[in-house]
Amino acid sequence: MSFPDNFIFGTATSAFQIEGEGETEWSGFIGADGTKLGLAINHYNRYKEDLEYILYLGNAYRFSMDWSKLQKGPFFPLDNDALRHYEEIFKKLKENNKKILLVLHHFSNPLWLSKIGGWTNKKSVEIYFDYVKKVLKAYSDYIDIVNTFNEPNAYVNMTYLLKGFPPKKINPILRNMALSNMANVHGVLYDYIKEKYPEIMVGISHAHMIVEVMDKKNIAANFIKNFFDFIEHEHVHEYFTKKGTSVDYIGFSYYGRIPVDRYPLLAYEERGRKKLDELGRGHDDMWELYPEGIYKQIKFFYEKYKKPILITENGTCTDDDELRKHSLYNHLFYIKKACDEGVPVLGYFHWSTFDNFELAHGPSRRFGLTSVDFKSPGLIRKIKPSGHYYHKIVEVNKLIEIS
Repeated sequence: MSFPDNFIFGTATSAFQIEGEGETEWSGFIGADGTKLGLAINHYNRYKEDLEYILYLGNAYRFSMDWSKLQKGPFFPLDNDALRHYEEIFKKLKENNKKILLVLHHFSNPLWLSKIGGWTNKKSVEIYFDYVKKVLKAYSDYIDIVNTFNEPNAYVNMTYLLKGFPPKKINPILRNMALSNMANVHGVLYDYIKEKYPEIMVGISHAHMIVEVMDKKNIAANFIKNFFDFIEHEHVHEYFTKKGTSVDYIGFSYYGRIPVDRYPLLAYEERGRKKLDELGRGHDDMWELYPEGIYKQIKFFYEKYKKPILITENGTCTDDDELRKHSLYNHLFYIKKACDEGVPVLGYFHWSTFDNFELAHGPSRRFGLTSVDFKSPGLIRKIKPSGHYYHKIVEVNKLIEIS
């Protein structure tokens, strides 16, 4: 039941979902559950306490920093107070021999970038390149792996097609402009990092949901699947991989399957949840659970690119921690199956370390291995049983049966 030696087990967070809105375009954002983003779980002020949970939950940590705290304008020097703050986190992780995956961009931009059109402005390429060069100069000694972007496919779709992220527009032209600029700067950064910091592994995190039609003769269902695949999957992924020449590994997040009937069956929609229940398909509070899919995606990406694989995010959105624990076991089972078949899987990051502000939904959607009591004035944290279970797996580097 052992995983390969040096297998990476970690958890993942993103800055604005735990630190709060900062001076980003998420300022003033209100989730679908009516909760204001504000300070989220106030991690920026409570990072010393939170590091104890982070250190407990794995031999690695995947996180991002708030660009708006670090840089107050385009081409500005990095802010000294913010530099010192994040350096304390880097140092604590390395003192405890943790691998560090730094996500350079995770869904949020400084207001000053948003005001000039964000990623739709061609200047974003040189602006971001300048920012990343400064970040690497400050922290390269601590970093093992980088994602230049977290789920750029999800970002451009949620921002410019599906109205989930600020500025909540429907504009395919802007979507394509943003995607092009992000892909361009990724390529530039890959070459730069390989030249200046060759020991750092470079890639992106690609969001991948398996979309399957329930009736292959259903024309509408096939159209929905084909459209989703076009805007979300390999067509977009290849902007960043350039057939494997602009990445050191294939990183992807995986959360489950979306069956398509007359419409996508999404568990966060009442009609989708009801239909999934009628069909007897297991789900969490977001999607159908389909652990075998993570194995299929590992095999697909490895056979296509012949690069090491890294699971950058996987988790279960539920208040039922027993469901989370079983889902964790099932996904790790299929990851280990791929390892046993000789696929070089580097590691696995669980989303998320903490219950947080879950994107457009708010804190009512919970993925954490550490609970956060949003009703308590102190936002009390507590490791969940699933967190203790994950800790045990990491300790012995083995998949442990659930008793």
